[in-house]
Amino acid sequence: MMTVKERIIEEASELFGRSGVKSITMDDIARHLGISKRTIYEKFKDKEDLLISCIDAFHNKKSKHQKDIFLNANNVAEACLVLQQMSADQTTQMQLNMMNDIRKYYPQVYKEHLSRFHIDECHNMEQLIQRGINEGVFRDNINPEIIAHYFSKQGESIVHNDKDLEKFPLSEIFENIAITFMRGLCTIKGIEIIDNYKMVSE
Repeated sequence: MMTVKERIIEEASELFGRSGVKSITMDDIARHLGISKRTIYEKFKDKEDLLISCIDAFHNKKSKHQKDIFLNANNVAEACLVLQQMSADQTTQMQLNMMNDIRKYYPQVYKEHLSRFHIDECHNMEQLIQRGINEGVFRDNINPEIIAHYFSKQGESIVHNDKDLEKFPLSEIFENIAITFMRGLCTIKGIEIIDNYKMVSE
């Protein structure tokens, strides 16, 4: 069972993702939850404090989901394809909308609290690529650190900056870029896994 604080974070994140960070007030959140605004301020000193908790919750949930996928997947290539499909999820899209708004309207919060997550993501991706090399699905002549840093930066650029791609669903953008990028990393064994997975999915 969720605590009051966890419930506030979850419901506030949903509201921020659906209606925008700027337009949602603490009154809106209290009304949506059916609690007093005072209860919210007992848990969070202000809206910025709540946003920071939403960022932490977003990344903790994302990290847990990714770990579960990699534990259950037969190999790294398959795990990456499952993660790519996550971008089509409506909840994921709403969470990304929230993060975009925080970046736009609370740049200092975004910068301070997301920098450490970027470092963690790059580190996790490096380990992932090395595992793929060990499994024989990724080429052994690539540098995991360079690839991880580049792909992470490209992902951020697509989500946050590229206005020309706004007309396309995020799922379609990531599918085209992630699959193309992955094929460039893959051995013949890895490419066969990608092609077989896509055939089954279609």
